Parts: sequence; structure tokens; C-alpha cells
Amino acid sequence: MKNLTIIISIFLMAFTNYVDVGDPSIQAVCKITTENGETHEGFVTLINGSYDGMHSNGFYLYQDEHYNWTTLFDFELHSLKRNGKTKYDIGNFSPDAKEIYFIAHTWGNDAYSSKDSKKVINDSNGKHLIKKTELIHQYKMFDSIPLFKELQRTYHINYNKTDSNTKKIAMNNIISFEILKNPNSKWLEKIEKARKIYLNDNNGEDSTGDYLEPIWIHELIKSPKKFKELKEYFKSWKNK
Repeated sequence: MKNLTIIISIFLMAFTNYVDVGDPSIQAVCKITTENGETHEGFVTLINGSYDGMHSNGFYLYQDEHYNWTTLFDFELHSLKRNGKTKYDIGNFSPDAKEIYFIAHTWGNDAYSSKDSKKVINDSNGKHLIKKTELIHQYKMFDSIPLFKELQRTYHINYNKTDSNTKKIAMNNIISFEILKNPNSKWLEKIEKARKIYLNDNNGEDSTGDYLEPIWIHELIKSPKKFKELKEYFKSWKNK
């Protein structure tokens, strides 16, 4: 197992507001097709939500030390398709890559760089302190994507626990990865069963209520207004 570290420059405003209830995770049912023509379906997490915001999972494509890319899940719901041996299509992006990995953001390992800069600006609203720093994200790298066949009791997919309830599919054997907008009844029944257990576990007096119920993308797209609102929120948060 490898870890990928990404350094992202961000700006923090002195008057930033925080959302007490945290942000939801976005989960989905996906379909994977392999070189031999077999198809596999199962559960994945697209975006991890928490009190620290929304962080996407996705893919890391490696050609060499100079040419390598991360492409993270968002609300565009692009499929991944391989053309030939090394060319991949993801939306309008078509890189060549010798290696490809599924990457999962790992909570608790993000850190801020010790280097930062500060300055004061004046605008029509008065003075503001701007602090520029670097946030270092870490992602767990999988050369075989763990496709969850069952949902855990917590109802949230955990990429730190992939030894059971998963089908591991080698990334270099995958020719397409698709997010299903209309999963069949088999997966809907599994989701509903897990949801009921989760709600029962979190409705009692001993419930901590630490995090929100995950949102399923196939349910969200049936409510265009909610889909648009969450998409815009995700874009605004990501661009902070």
C-alpha cells in the first residue's frame, strides 16, 4: 500500500465561518468493466464529508516524474474509460499513463505546512488579515480498487478496512468505471437495510450523533434543486 501526499495552497480569512453539523459524505453504486468483459458492481465513496469539509476520492495517473495527475470525484459524475493500453478518458481530460491508482483521502493525516505568509488588506468592508498557507492532503493509494459488496454497520464506507466485504479489482485490468444513476433493486435493498440499522443505532439516548447520514448520488440527482445546491456548496468550499 502506498500513500500519496498532495500540497494545496489555500487562503484562510480571519472571519471564516464554520458549520457545526459538518458536511455529508457522498456515496454511490458503481459499475466496473474489466479487460475480459466481466462487469462488477458495488459501493464506493465519492466525497468524504466531516467537520473539516468535503474531500474527494479519485484516481492518480502516473506517466513519469514530470507528468502525473490526480483527478478527483466531483458532481460532474464523469466516467473513466481506457483506450488502448495507456490512454484514459475522464470527461474532457485524456492523459497517457503507465500506472493508475484509486486514491482515498485519509482523515487525520492532513497537516499544514510550517511555511506561511500574512498580510493585511483594506476594502469597502474594512481591514482583513489574509493568511496564506499550504494544506498537505494524504491519500491511500490502491493498485486494486476495493469495491464494497456490503455496507458496514456504521453505514459509512471505510477505506482503512478493506479486508472483508470487498471485491478487489486490479486497476490495470479496468477498462471502464461508471457511477450508476439508476442502480438495480439488489443494491437499493442493501442500502435501505443498512440505513435502517444506522438510524436505529443513532436514535437512542446513547447516540453521539457525531456525523451525518451519507448521501447517495442516485437519490440526490432525483432532486435537482438539492443536487444544484450541494454542487455549488462543494465548488465554493473546494475553491476557498
